[in-house]
This record gives sequence, C-alpha cells and structure tokens, in this order.
Amino acid sequence: MSADNITAGAAPLLELRDVHTYYGQIHALKGLNLTVNPGEIVALIGGNGAGKTTTLKTVSGMMKPKQGQVIYQGQNISGIPSHTIMQRSMSHVPEGRRIFPQLTVRENLEVGAFTITNRKLIEQRVQEGFALFPRLKERETQLGGTMSGGEQQMLAIARALMVSPKLLLLDEPSMGLSPLFVEAIFDIVERLNREHGTTILLVEQNANMALAIAQRAYVLQTGEIRLSGNAADIASDESVRKAYLGDE
Repeated sequence: MSADNITAGAAPLLELRDVHTYYGQIHALKGLNLTVNPGEIVALIGGNGAGKTTTLKTVSGMMKPKQGQVIYQGQNISGIPSHTIMQRSMSHVPEGRRIFPQLTVRENLEVGAFTITNRKLIEQRVQEGFALFPRLKERETQLGGTMSGGEQQMLAIARALMVSPKLLLLDEPSMGLSPLFVEAIFDIVERLNREHGTTILLVEQNANMALAIAQRAYVLQTGEIRLSGNAADIASDESVRKAYLGDE
C-alpha cells in the first residue's frame, strides 16, 4: 500500500516515550518507545501476553502508565481520563467489540456520538457509517446482540468513527470471525486509511493480514519491542515468519 496519506515531515500524531505500565505487580510494558505518524497504519504484533492490548489501553487512558509519557497531538495525555481523551479525536475499538447488545444498530451508533450535541451532524455521521457498512443499514433497527460476530465488529468500528477520529485504535478486529468477514474488515480498515486519511494503530493476531496493510510495524515480546521498521521488511524477517506467520 502506498504511503500517500503520510504527511511528510509532520510531527508524530502519537508518541510513547519510555512507557512502563503495570497490572498490579505485573510489569506489563517495559520502557515502550513507539511513534505513529499522521496518515499511517502501524501494526503491533506479538504473541499472547506480549503487551499489545495493554499498549492500546495505555494510549486511550484505560490504564495509567507508572512511568513515561504518552504524547498525542503534541500534548502529554498520560493519566488523563479515558473519556477526556476520547473527546480529543481518538477512538478505541476494544478487543471483543463491546457493543451494547440490547440497543439497536442505530442506537449503538448514536451512543458513539456522545461528545456531539449537533443532531444534524450526528445523523450525517450515522449515514456515513451506513455508507461504509451497507450491511448495518439493512439492520438499522436490529438489536446489536442478535447480529453475527462480523456484523458486530462492523458496528463497533462504525460506532468508533462517529467522532471522526484522527487516531483509531483497533484491538484484534479479526478475532473470532469467519475468513469472509476478516477480509471485509481489513478492506474497510485499508479504505479508512486510504480514502479518509484515518491514522490507525492496529493490534492483530493475524500478523499476515496486519503486515499486508500496514506501513510500519512493531513486534512486542513480554512488554518490550523486539523489532520495528517497515512492515514489508518485518514480514520478510525470518524470525518473525517463524514466530508469527506460520513458517516452519
């Protein structure tokens, strides 16, 4: 994929500087340094327990780093509550989707616009979501909990887009989905980046798919970055291929 959306010479949209995050006594992130530039898709890959989800939670304010800084749009947001960060043009699609099962598709989308008071703008964003995901338009009045996993993932992404985020955090968007839905979701992620200029930090177990659409990537292992660089170079690295891409 071309890097046409990347703003040449621009300051990073997101930067993690020596970030240490703990789960109780467990040292989950150990001095993480990471950057995401405007217009990029950056993939985080690694095994279970590597710290990928913790990284996204630290960025979005769901977890507070014990040490280090999270710099977003040039400001240190470390320790700022998650709902405040979400008002700064950042959206987080968590692992497991977490839609509201008892709300309709439309109601789920409207909840995603909690920071917007202009009803006209909310309706415009709902229609943009339906245009991006026609399947959701077909199920506008259906309860979220009655839809398939793939449809729920589409809804979770569409809900996150209601605030027109500059940075979209995606945590395992392909988890538990059929191959057909996996392809559809990754096509949408790529379109968001290519056509809308959305910057995306992507955590994904399906390393092949993630590296195929990303410009850059980081390989995490037990809370530390073991490898970083151009996604195509990382995809061809022998150790990565053996560990994460299924090569023998």
